[in-house]
Amino acid sequence: MIFELTSTAKRRFAFGIMQLPPDVTRPPPLHFAPFLSGKQLLTTQTFRDLFRSEVIRSREGIGVKDVTLLFTDLKGSTALYDRIGDLDAFALVQEHFDRLLAVTVRHNGAVIKTIGDAVMAAFLRPADAVHAALGMRSEISAFNEHKLDKALILKIGIHKGAAIAVTLNDRLDYFGQTVNIAARVQSLAGADEIFVSQDVFDATGVRDELAVFAVEPKTAQLRGVQHEIPVFRVGARTAA
Repeated sequence: MIFELTSTAKRRFAFGIMQLPPDVTRPPPLHFAPFLSGKQLLTTQTFRDLFRSEVIRSREGIGVKDVTLLFTDLKGSTALYDRIGDLDAFALVQEHFDRLLAVTVRHNGAVIKTIGDAVMAAFLRPADAVHAALGMRSEISAFNEHKLDKALILKIGIHKGAAIAVTLNDRLDYFGQTVNIAARVQSLAGADEIFVSQDVFDATGVRDELAVFAVEPKTAQLRGVQHEIPVFRVGARTAA
């Protein structure tokens, strides 16, 4: 099939071909954003998968004004390896990575890297990160129902702020104090807990996401941070 098009307009137009399912008789309206920002690219999993080795030299790092970073870790993973053996424990950890990746992508985020048994992910919007954290906790809880003797215990922390994007070890990565604080906020979490910073808690849509969960305000002194910062512990869903 050959298409020949001639435009008489004074500006550019896009021409596309779309194949619809048989039961769709009228195509839905399509809306396209006028541009794609660098921050959106860096928090899109497809871009990171296809261009993971694109080089941003450390001297030429890209300053990102605002990004939301989520860190996870497994509590008691060393004991898990000791209890069920390296091979079985490694397989469990890899399966948990796959599940967390799927949840991250589903909530408009991207996995930046894995560190041991931990995951670092980035999101454009704090509410997406919080929604993803709740989804991760539910996903691992469902996973554990079928492996009671090999249960994984997830801990999650979220913080937002400015960061620098550079390439390190053939991977686009984030650096800066926001990254440090996000990792420290995660270290506050206990079993099945989510901790978020004040900046995340005050962001648009976050309180709505947490409305049906037990949220406890706290003050924490994080290692490497001069002043105490307010944080919020997100516990289980409330009866309401």
